[in-house]
Amino acid sequence: MADPEISLLPASVSEQLRKFDSDRFLSALFAPADARPHLLALYALDYELKRIPGLVSEPMLGAIRFQWWRDTIGSIYQGKHPGHELVPALAAAIESGALPAEGFHHWLDAREDEMSEVPFADLASMEAHARRADGTIMNMAGRLLGAREGNDDLAPYAAAYGLIDLLRRCGAAAGNRSAFLPAEHFSDSEEAIFSGRLTPEISAAFNTVARHARDTLNAARQTKVPRELVPGGLYAGLVPGYARLFTQKNFDPFRTSPEIPAYRRQISLMARAMRGRI
Repeated sequence: MADPEISLLPASVSEQLRKFDSDRFLSALFAPADARPHLLALYALDYELKRIPGLVSEPMLGAIRFQWWRDTIGSIYQGKHPGHELVPALAAAIESGALPAEGFHHWLDAREDEMSEVPFADLASMEAHARRADGTIMNMAGRLLGAREGNDDLAPYAAAYGLIDLLRRCGAAAGNRSAFLPAEHFSDSEEAIFSGRLTPEISAAFNTVARHARDTLNAARQTKVPRELVPGGLYAGLVPGYARLFTQKNFDPFRTSPEIPAYRRQISLMARAMRGRI
């Protein structure tokens, strides 16, 4: 008989993650079987939140969708399961990890802030944003994998991957008139970003953020993460590969998809999982 908790995660959701968020999907496969569907539920929620700006024609409609998710998650904590195919899996994840409601509020607020035309004043605020969103997700993943309350071993890894993820989504965000780069590095070049023009100034901004993400990861690696928590942050090990793409001469993330070949990601994640190191 199938595990009832695993069956709560719709096959369509798993397939969606495999196609559109394969870094985290593949990383979750290295988690214990009982934690795996809960991790995927978190990643599926994040995918839904990231999609909102591209689904709406104006910010107010996006705000309504974000509020719907706030109300829905609030209902889960009240023991209700309003209609969305992801809700039963989210409810199971929340119960399994005793996940705090406050974390979801920080997470949703951060994703909604991404709808601003220029959400980040400088690199420090961009990193702070990554810690609010991706840091919350990794913290919850850690709890699902047995981390004690207050354990923050995965936070710097989340900051590193969150920065890279913002760079990878910069092209799509530009189409929604959001500039996923620190404003201090591109002065008045918002229109160039929105039109997908890679000026020397914007290219330098990509380089700066990518190098900072790589340096943040290297600093995080100075402290060993407990082996049981590694699957919750395994995908951060891909940061150097992505950073190399963004710092390559003549690489244009507006014209070329910033992706590492699937087989390389699979090999990298498997090797890190076997070593128990991110």
